[in-house]
Amino acid sequence: MTAATDLARTVAVIGAGPRGTAIIERLVAASHRDEWHGGLTVHLIDPYVGRGGAVWRHDQPDVLLMNTTTCQTTMYPDASCHPLVPSSRHETLADHLAAEGLAPSDFASRAAHGRYLAHVLATAEADADPARLRIVQHAAEAVDVTGLADGIQRVRLDDGRVLRADAVALALGHLPTALGPRSQQLADAAERHGLVHLAPANPLDVDYAALLGRERVAVQGMGLNFYDAVGMLTSVAGGRFVPDEGAPSGLRYLPGGQEPVLIVGSRSGMVYRPKPDLGAEVPEPYTPQILTGERVLEIAVRSAGVDHERDVMPLMLAELRRALEGAGHSELATDEALLHLLFPFGRRGGDSADPHRHTRDVLRRALDDATGPDPAWLLVYRVLIALRVQVNRLVDLGAYTTESVRGDIDKHLRNAFASWASGPPVLRARQVLALEEAGLLRFAGPRMHLDIDEEAGRFAVRAADGTTTLCDGVLEAHLPPVDLPAYRSPLLGAWRERGEVQKDSWASRGSRRRMLTGSIAVDGLYAPVGLDDTVYERRLLVGVPVSTAQPGSAISAEPGTSAQLLRHAEAVALRLARAGGALSAD
Repeated sequence: MTAATDLARTVAVIGAGPRGTAIIERLVAASHRDEWHGGLTVHLIDPYVGRGGAVWRHDQPDVLLMNTTTCQTTMYPDASCHPLVPSSRHETLADHLAAEGLAPSDFASRAAHGRYLAHVLATAEADADPARLRIVQHAAEAVDVTGLADGIQRVRLDDGRVLRADAVALALGHLPTALGPRSQQLADAAERHGLVHLAPANPLDVDYAALLGRERVAVQGMGLNFYDAVGMLTSVAGGRFVPDEGAPSGLRYLPGGQEPVLIVGSRSGMVYRPKPDLGAEVPEPYTPQILTGERVLEIAVRSAGVDHERDVMPLMLAELRRALEGAGHSELATDEALLHLLFPFGRRGGDSADPHRHTRDVLRRALDDATGPDPAWLLVYRVLIALRVQVNRLVDLGAYTTESVRGDIDKHLRNAFASWASGPPVLRARQVLALEEAGLLRFAGPRMHLDIDEEAGRFAVRAADGTTTLCDGVLEAHLPPVDLPAYRSPLLGAWRERGEVQKDSWASRGSRRRMLTGSIAVDGLYAPVGLDDTVYERRLLVGVPVSTAQPGSAISAEPGTSAQLLRHAEAVALRLARAGGALSAD
């Protein structure tokens, strides 16, 4: 991207969460370089600007927790990122929250992370020389961005103002979507029969109080949103968790009085396991010895394409066996034991004579193992995190056949990885089990199916054991999907209508078949592509809506890991500075 001849010497960043804040920090760092010339104004636009952004806003209830420890988050690139613009600051989330009494191994509230983001932004503003870089905050929503692909952009705000910019970066994160066909059926049934339906959404945007006073509520999903829902629902109900050494969970729940019984299940039945309680000892990342980086590249070039079950799963099991045997855990180092551990209900979810007991026991064992933590369990956890990286590399390289991505990776493997590596803090798992012990939560297990019983005027949950439970509410406990056609963002909606954006697709190297992803198509990594293949090079996207081009885009950056979030933030910041004429073009 080169500077336009008609320079506004102004750029805009839409979104003030982690990615938008990181872009601002990188712009400030770049503005102190000798090669920076002239002044540049950057508009930072977000309804929650200065408060951490929508997801992390610092005034939210403390009941919502981060799913990583404080030492696993930073907003400043370190040497592992190989930054082109070194940072003079190095304060991690752990450093910032130490004054509040949190240890590096603690799980902070999301509000606390929001305070850190607000602090990083305020620090960047204080570090900026106004003669070189001026930061202007706008507590508003950007509802449209217009302009020629290679010309000045105009950013329209919901308060009617229009800002002129040489280039715009969009750091939007997860976005609300219109209801899908199945969700719409559930919503319509709720309206007909006086039931409650809560659609996929950011937990902060869900009206959990609407569930109070209901008899039974079906909860679809057993991942992080499910755990968030438990925290939020019990909080709005006025219930309390108190220590109880005699309870299997270690807690006892004192109800507020209006809690419904939660009937919880999912397609796979894979309840997310809690993260290990590591204390001050954070182990080094596991380095694969069998499914190595070199082996990944060797597999990826197979002309016929890669079948996961045939070509990769045996290597994953071999990696786990080797690690366990080497550490003296030979009792687990068999394929049968490992497959039972990884997929307690089978690869794709199966029938169960007692799904409630089975799921509860899996979660109880995981809680015991995570609390220790059990050395063998911790080793499996570390190996799986490393193997997930390797599998994602194969996907990114287009190595798998389309059939294998659909049938193996998307259908069960991603969920298995997430249930091990992306689980909640130990506290949240204790709370779920305490609700079960109080009779307020039952597991429907795998292959949970939700119907509408028109005669009874209720939702009908069919469990893995064939039983049916009538419910007067449904909570879809997962985030909205990455789906360009369904996004309710006014800005992306305007782009859709004008044909200035299109869906991306993933291509299999083996079958050459393409698969639409719902992600936004970009040229290279950042610039959206219109329906007529026009590249809008002065619009730069980072994060969730462009997940096909930027896979594995985490919600935070971990020190020492060459964090993608920070590397992308620097690349976008430098492109903005070049577009605004503050840095020379490459």
